[in-house]
Amino acid sequence: MTGAGRGIGQATAKLLKELGVNIVAVDQKFEFGKDNRTRHGGIVRLIADVVDPDSANVVVKRCVEEFGKVDILVNNAAVNLGGSLLDFKDEEWDKVMEVNLKGYRNFTRAVATLMIRKKIKGRVVNVSSVDGMMAEPGILSYSASKGAIISFTKCLAIELAPHDIRVNSIAPGWCDTPGGTGSLNAKSRKNVIRRIPLRYIAPPDEIARAIVFLASDLARYLTGSMVVVDGGLTSDISIPGLMY
Repeated sequence: MTGAGRGIGQATAKLLKELGVNIVAVDQKFEFGKDNRTRHGGIVRLIADVVDPDSANVVVKRCVEEFGKVDILVNNAAVNLGGSLLDFKDEEWDKVMEVNLKGYRNFTRAVATLMIRKKIKGRVVNVSSVDGMMAEPGILSYSASKGAIISFTKCLAIELAPHDIRVNSIAPGWCDTPGGTGSLNAKSRKNVIRRIPLRYIAPPDEIARAIVFLASDLARYLTGSMVVVDGGLTSDISIPGLMY
C-alpha cells in the first residue's frame, strides 16, 4: 500500500489490518518518526520514495521476506501542487507526473513481475479521482495525472488478465483528508456539501471500503473497472433554480 501515511491510505491500511490482511505500508514519512521500519501486528511500515524504481523492488522484496508473497497492491501515493497552464512551473508539473504516474508504474511493474513469476492470482487497485473524469480550475496537472490513471488501469487490466491479475481503480470525490478538505474554510465547506447529493463529505474509511472491496474476491469478475465513490457528485448536472 503506497501513500499509507495519512488520509485514504492510512484508513485503508487500518481496515485491511482489521480484516486480517498483512500489510507493507509505504510512505515518505510516518508519524512514528525517522525509523526506516517498525512493525505493529500485521503492518510493516517502510519509508520509501515511489518515484525511485529501486524502492519498489526493495519494498516487494521486503514484503516477500516478511509475509511470503504479494497478492494485493494498492497504488495511492499522490501529490497535488495546483496551478493552471499559464502559471505552474515545469518542475511542479514534472513532480506531479512522477509521483502520480511513474510511482504507480514502478510499483505495479515490480509487483506484477513477482505475481507472474510465482503464478499468484493478484489484485491491483489504483486510486484515481473524480478530477480525472471532470474538470475544475487550478489543478491541471493533478487532473491530467488522475485521468491518465484511469487509462493506465484499463490497459493493465487487458495486459494482465491472462495471468489472472485483476486491475481496477476507484475515483473518490470529496474526502475529509488533509489534502482533500484541509484548505476549506467553514463557508467553502458548506458550499461543497451543498453540491454533493448525499450532503456530506466522506471520511477516509468510506473510501477505504471501496478499495477493500476491489481487493477482495467479492470483486472477482471485475477488471478494468472504475468505482466512483463521490456521494453522487458526478451524477448531478442540475442547475439551481432551473425547473422543467
